[in-house]
Amino acid sequence: MTSIDVVAPPRAVLAWSRAMIDAPLKAAFAALPDETREVVEYHRSDFSTAALALLAADAVGDAIPAIRVATAVELAHQHEQLHADLMTRALSRGHQPSAWVEFGDDRAVSAADALISLAFAQLTRPEVMILNAALLSVVDGYVQEAEMDERDDVDIAEYLGVAAAKHSALTACACELGALAAGAVRSQAVHLREFGDDVGLARKHVDDVLAIWGGAPVSGRPLYDDLAHRRRTLPVVAAINAGTDVYATDAEPRELALRVERAGGRKWCEQQAELLLARALNHLRQAGPRARAAEDLSGLAREITTARCAPARTPAPAVPSQSTAASREDRTPF
Repeated sequence: MTSIDVVAPPRAVLAWSRAMIDAPLKAAFAALPDETREVVEYHRSDFSTAALALLAADAVGDAIPAIRVATAVELAHQHEQLHADLMTRALSRGHQPSAWVEFGDDRAVSAADALISLAFAQLTRPEVMILNAALLSVVDGYVQEAEMDERDDVDIAEYLGVAAAKHSALTACACELGALAAGAVRSQAVHLREFGDDVGLARKHVDDVLAIWGGAPVSGRPLYDDLAHRRRTLPVVAAINAGTDVYATDAEPRELALRVERAGGRKWCEQQAELLLARALNHLRQAGPRARAAEDLSGLAREITTARCAPARTPAPAVPSQSTAASREDRTPF
């Protein structure tokens, strides 16, 4: 097995990925009506989903055959982001107003629909089936989340399952499709899929921390944003599960943030992200990747997950053991 250490974030990898799919993306966008193209070209993406597909291919063979699937998963990712911003009424993305804020709901929806059509057009029928399953998982996650928001009981295992459905499916799909495009054997594709799955969920834990404590310079969103909207994100649910009724009163967001941190919600999320990253890297080792690609993949995984976490400002106790990231069964209750 290849020995893999988490290395310095390879920021050049994201630029490389964008350059690799730039021409097919432009060709796809050129087919769109002007009003729709304006929206999709305005939308910001970090190209990490495409990078995962390309690096997964490079890990087992050659990245060039994966350009087509990397383009497809990037288009699908942008489709999902447009819909996510609409559903949550997020005002900003990538330090600029969200597409629906800039262009209105109708144009944002039309652009998202166009993007997913363009994504499927890049793929063979078996690849379409894999991507479609990932997108159905995302949809199911939103449905489950809406149902849970109507309930008073809070089960952290359910919230982890929803987080996995919404935020791991596309990263897992990207790694699997990239590996298969490069000729991976089935065991390699499975391990790289699991790598992407764990990276996606680790990123969700970090995103939820930053949506409270990151502030505009880090997350592009106001400080304590999720708490201001009284959302039950992973740090909040962890705090509730530890016995703190976070939203019991009409406290200001800053006070709510202190409650969550004192209950261990922030620390738990950051610990979970570390555990998930470690598990992802174990899957990467078992895929038997080429050394350089392994370095790039492990570095990218860290860059988009734990490297974005700032040290906690106040000490916080750990939260309940039943909410560990130990097994897929515990976090996927569907």
